[in-house]
Amino acid sequence: MIRHLLICGLGSIGRRHLRHFRALGVERIDAYRSGKATLPDEGQPAPDQVYASLDEALAQHPEAVVIANPTALHLETALAAVQAGAHVLVEKPVAHTTRGLEALAQQAAARRRHVFVAYNLRFHPALQAVRDLLRQPSEVGKAVLVRAHFGAFLPDWHPWEDYRASYAARRDLGGGALLTSSHEIDYLLWLLGPAEHATGLTAARRPLGTNVDEASAVILRHADGTLSVVTLSLAQKPSSRSLEIACERGVIFLDLLQGIWTVRHADGQTSEGRVPADFQIDATYRAQDWAFLQALEGATTELATLEEAQASVAIAEQILEADYGPLV
Repeated sequence: MIRHLLICGLGSIGRRHLRHFRALGVERIDAYRSGKATLPDEGQPAPDQVYASLDEALAQHPEAVVIANPTALHLETALAAVQAGAHVLVEKPVAHTTRGLEALAQQAAARRRHVFVAYNLRFHPALQAVRDLLRQPSEVGKAVLVRAHFGAFLPDWHPWEDYRASYAARRDLGGGALLTSSHEIDYLLWLLGPAEHATGLTAARRPLGTNVDEASAVILRHADGTLSVVTLSLAQKPSSRSLEIACERGVIFLDLLQGIWTVRHADGQTSEGRVPADFQIDATYRAQDWAFLQALEGATTELATLEEAQASVAIAEQILEADYGPLV
């Protein structure tokens, strides 16, 4: 297992990675930070060393780098980490644009470095159960039409900061529903396979007063013929996260916030499953970080590859550029 890890960014997600990798046995965990994170340091896990310069932090030769800074900085940070000889785990989305991602892939391949992207919902036991159902066509048949939705209220995400200054609310930092909440796009590609066609729209109404897409809709036609629809909102209260899969011989319903999935069969029978009573979403982040450590040892995991993550960004980019112009 690796012994030396660098985390770039000490906001809430960077601190979460720090806590989990520490618990998983990584001996030295350093941090590179700009000092612009708004999460108070008090009561938070502390890195072994903190650097104000990325070059200085990489000069310590970390074996792996976790990138948890604003989305618009992901690509340049990942390139620097790979060029320094480190493996990389990038928080989702991998970047705010596909421009430059091929160069990252080429650099990683040339140096035999791994680049994975942190879509923690792939490690949610309810989503994994649904994936198992879809892999058993004798249960409900093949998927025909799929609807995924995530709606939450951005001002409630980080109560300690003004949401309007957060990366999720700023187009220049790669914010907005399509990029910040790209989990649904990723897990539909993971569940159903690649999309051969994608289209979508962003909502003209922005009740939160930001300059990003506060609500968006995506339609995907997957290579196997399945049609899926994604709706996303940063301005919804109360929150909800759901998935409905209409199959040839039944329908699967999943409430991700409750961790309950229901299968209604064509013959009228119904079955239900749920996550353990003590399940917390934090467990998905720990499982993801453990998978990263295992992947560096050669194990096959559910982590999103750079190629898979690029597909999600390409879909968001196509829709955003149609409404806002080129992403730079």
